[in-house]
Amino acid sequence: MANCRPRCPKLLALFWLLRLNRTMMVAIITGAGAFAAGAGVCSSLWMTLAGWCLAVGGFSLDFYADRDLDVEGPRAGVRHNPLADHSLSPTRGLAFSLIFIAASLALTLSIAPRALLPWGIIVAVIIGLALHIFETPIARALTLGLLQALYLLMGGVVGNLSPGLGLLAGMFFFAMFGGRGMIDIRDFPQDEPTRVQTLPKRYGTRRTAWFTAICLLIASALSLVAYLTGEFSAVYLCLDMAFIALNLVGAWLFVRRPNPQLAYVLTIAFMMGAGLIICLAIILGSM
Repeated sequence: MANCRPRCPKLLALFWLLRLNRTMMVAIITGAGAFAAGAGVCSSLWMTLAGWCLAVGGFSLDFYADRDLDVEGPRAGVRHNPLADHSLSPTRGLAFSLIFIAASLALTLSIAPRALLPWGIIVAVIIGLALHIFETPIARALTLGLLQALYLLMGGVVGNLSPGLGLLAGMFFFAMFGGRGMIDIRDFPQDEPTRVQTLPKRYGTRRTAWFTAICLLIASALSLVAYLTGEFSAVYLCLDMAFIALNLVGAWLFVRRPNPQLAYVLTIAFMMGAGLIICLAIILGSM
């Protein structure tokens, strides 16, 4: 690390710590949960901001925790960790994360103190990840799924947490639990030379692909069962059919050709495309 040179100005490095490609989706999930629970537009928007701040704190803390690992092998050229290449000092990176977590805490306390339970569990998982407690492949997958489910519940408890939202929390859990396999195969070339424990390293690419496909099928089934509770309108069903179709096609393609190139394309489609579709379904179906 001593030979690393800063790759970008400090202002740009701070912007990179926002991890907008990931944190925006988490914010939408939190807000969708609040809106579907009947929290109202104003409270839902504030909870969206609270979820975003917590996600920024968590994802930027990941950079802090992995700053030594992210200078190893191919990861150094892919991860673009500003704390690893000395664009920012680790102390500033840690302060950045803590400020956003504190801002999320303040927002949550002011909007809905009862949301502190899922908020606190999310923070506990974030700290565990930063301390490298969840280092086994299955534990890494479980934490990813658990976090997505908890963000939905964090928004949902602002209003009336219903069985339908509970099923959707399960849907997000399985979607991201299986999504870990897709991410691990996508990142396999950069992770293979490192000490990172991943699903394809432990179980092989083919088994990991089947694991992902099965989890996507379970997520699709849960999204449909949520509609059958009668809590959502026909708009939800229409968008959910698109969500399910995307899951089925993605699962089929991934089982046929589980390689990093396809996984890269599918992670974009699922994390942005499918994620936005189901969040729109939750919001519009609740009107």
